[in-house]
Amino acid sequence: MKEVKITPKKREQLNELGLYTAEDILQYFPYRYEIVEFLDYPDWQINSKVVVEGKVISRPKIYRYARNRSVVNLEIENDYNRFKISIFNQQWYLKTEVGTNLTIIGKYEGNNKIVASSISKLPLSEVCGIKPVYSLKDTVKPNYFSDLVAKILEANQDEIADVIPEEYRKKYGYMHRYDALKQIHFPENSEKLNEAINTLKYEEFLEFQCYMLKRKEEAHIKDDRYAKQFSNEDIRAFVKTLPFELTNGQKTAANEILSDMRSNVQMYRLLQGDVGCGKTVVAFIAMYAAVLAGQQACLMAPTEILAKQHYQNMVRMFKDMDVTIELLYSGISNVERNRILDGLADGSVDFVVGTHALFQSDVVYKNLGLVVTDEQHRFGVKQRQQLVEKGNCADVLLMSATPIPRTLASSLYGDMDVSTITETPNAGKKIYTTLIKKNSFIAIIDEIEEKLAAGNQMYVVCAAIEKNEDSSVRNVNDIYNNLARYFEGRYKVGLLHGQMSEEEKDAVHESFRNKDIDILVSTTVVEVGVDVKDANIMIIYDANRFGLSQLHQLRGRIGRGEREGYCYLLTGTILIKTTQIILSLRINS
Repeated sequence: MKEVKITPKKREQLNELGLYTAEDILQYFPYRYEIVEFLDYPDWQINSKVVVEGKVISRPKIYRYARNRSVVNLEIENDYNRFKISIFNQQWYLKTEVGTNLTIIGKYEGNNKIVASSISKLPLSEVCGIKPVYSLKDTVKPNYFSDLVAKILEANQDEIADVIPEEYRKKYGYMHRYDALKQIHFPENSEKLNEAINTLKYEEFLEFQCYMLKRKEEAHIKDDRYAKQFSNEDIRAFVKTLPFELTNGQKTAANEILSDMRSNVQMYRLLQGDVGCGKTVVAFIAMYAAVLAGQQACLMAPTEILAKQHYQNMVRMFKDMDVTIELLYSGISNVERNRILDGLADGSVDFVVGTHALFQSDVVYKNLGLVVTDEQHRFGVKQRQQLVEKGNCADVLLMSATPIPRTLASSLYGDMDVSTITETPNAGKKIYTTLIKKNSFIAIIDEIEEKLAAGNQMYVVCAAIEKNEDSSVRNVNDIYNNLARYFEGRYKVGLLHGQMSEEEKDAVHESFRNKDIDILVSTTVVEVGVDVKDANIMIIYDANRFGLSQLHQLRGRIGRGEREGYCYLLTGTILIKTTQIILSLRINS
């Protein structure tokens, strides 16, 4: 494909986005589209999306309300009226000169006030239509990127070849690849945009299936180095030390995994099951089998909180076994890290639990025989592969609490085998999920007061940390302050989010576990790893902004003790019908 001229500085900025070639740029699709339609000023409704053109009549002013957070205010005027414009975290608009003609797209807040989502110097007639929105850094402006895409398309009109065979393209009505790429970046109308999306989706699935067929042919290559020798009696002896009886589902999954580990073909298995079904114990059994076979085993988790939880559980469950267990993550001291690395290299460490730190370049294993990855969807394929390559013909076990139908899993993972645990130790205990079509705590306040009075703890989850340009989205800072005032003197309210240090997060987590905190207001950092037995209430604001996988994981934080759980999904937005149907499957489950 022909390249176009790009300055060294711009090329460096594009490289930061992972874009190195003309093909990369064409494949960097918009993550959403804005349909900009002009509506006469008298017809504007509060909180509706509007577009207006006008001339700047006052010098822009900036207000800084936090570190690296600001809002620029300016005024424009047109034949209709004067409008007060605010735009968040885009301080370069402070340089806008009085008299400049601008087109504003944003949300109308009433009283001639607009919170802008974008500002353009283009006339209104050119701004209206279907506009792509890209995930770009501040150094790469949307207009520059669009111009670059247009130049690449023009230079390669005869170079872009179809991936979909002509007979399939004609039979199913797909576009030529060039036309699809052009419409995805510069859609003429909704019909052609949908046609382009369908074409590129089919193309991607076709390439994926061809790759999976090739991978299946290469899989299941026999190599005696994969076969692990261990005693069933030793495994049974460990299981007998556990303070509970394994469910039939756990026994079946464990037997499938152990059978794989004994074979002379690499194990590549997905272990899935709902939160609380006992996947971790099954993984521990597999890890112990690897150690009995004279090898090392590691367990990788996406967060330090979850890694520490697995480590503590492992130490407790293997207290009667002659094994050495270590915890490796980025926050430990250099002295402690070097001690663990020495143990991994000389083989004195049997089990290691950790985060991304497990596959860093200076981590060397003497004989890594089993790699277990929890919440596998939180890691990239390359990250998981980096860890596997540190082993000596290592088996691979992936764990996920996000249910995947067996047929879909087979399609997605090709040669991967799937074990599913369908039972839970507390199967009689229910978690009630209720959809509240209001994004307000007041709608359920009486129920919450009653449940808190009974000794339950509560999570309150928000999609944002602080107020931004979309002021309708609840944020943890505002909700925390509101609840702290409301429950002052009765319940202690805590705050947890991703901008806090690991030490701060650990301290809050421990306070919640010890019941020093009754209500924890948090972002999705509680999605995995937080295990508090008395936390049986969860409120999720703006539930429509979370994916089903996230909602499933978040809901898994409650009902982990002996009591039933109550999850409230708050949303002022009508969820699409498919989402409502899927959510309804989990109501009262």
